Amino acid sequence: MKNFTGDNNKLIFELDNGKEISEFNDEEIDLIEKFPLSVNGAGNIIKIKIAKKEDIIEFLSKKGLSLYIFGNNNSVNIGKILCPTNHSIGLTGLTINIGNPPEDTIEPGINRYASNCEINIGDNVIICGARLFLQDDESSISIGNDCMISWGIDIWCTDVHTITDLDGNPLNFGKSIQIGDHVWIGKDVKIGKNTKVSNDSIIGWASVVTKKFDDTNVIIAGNPAKIVKRNINWDFHDLQNYKLNRNKK
Repeated sequence: MKNFTGDNNKLIFELDNGKEISEFNDEEIDLIEKFPLSVNGAGNIIKIKIAKKEDIIEFLSKKGLSLYIFGNNNSVNIGKILCPTNHSIGLTGLTINIGNPPEDTIEPGINRYASNCEINIGDNVIICGARLFLQDDESSISIGNDCMISWGIDIWCTDVHTITDLDGNPLNFGKSIQIGDHVWIGKDVKIGKNTKVSNDSIIGWASVVTKKFDDTNVIIAGNPAKIVKRNINWDFHDLQNYKLNRNKK
């Protein structure tokens, strides 16, 4: 396929019955080659969950997901997610970058490959407008099940550039970002490297997450983000429909 450069790169669709599809017919190949997907390197694996084989065409025909890998031995595992787009209000879906192409740097011709990186996204995740970016080797981003991610979101497990001590030793390695199950990320949130947000939590609008939060059921907010409320939970429905549904029980 034209958008795969290098050896042993794989695109796999995993079905509900556990079967994996990695060989495609002409119609599917044509859609894959038109999809905003580029893999440059070797040994990269992209795995996407769908219900049944017939859903491959539907998935590849939708807008909302873009995926670019520049490096070796990276893995991207995407569950059953929804990535709505509406550019008039800023909904851009999900863009995943591992590494950067040479033409996207201020040093033309210099590769910014990232290798041995991993991205895992769970099931029932809504992502309205987010960019996930890995640039440091052996770094990872994980997003659990049942999360709701607004738009204007940056989840970057890297500083891209290097901070050193006075002897020139690098200090700012990106290792991981962990987002638990059932986390609601509000609009314009920025999540930096080596951070964690635990289950059933909320990140308030325009917050900047710079550290690990091990406590569950909290609201974190601010720049830098801190815990502002405990013992909370949240529901996907708007307030009016939540009250109606609750009254019916």
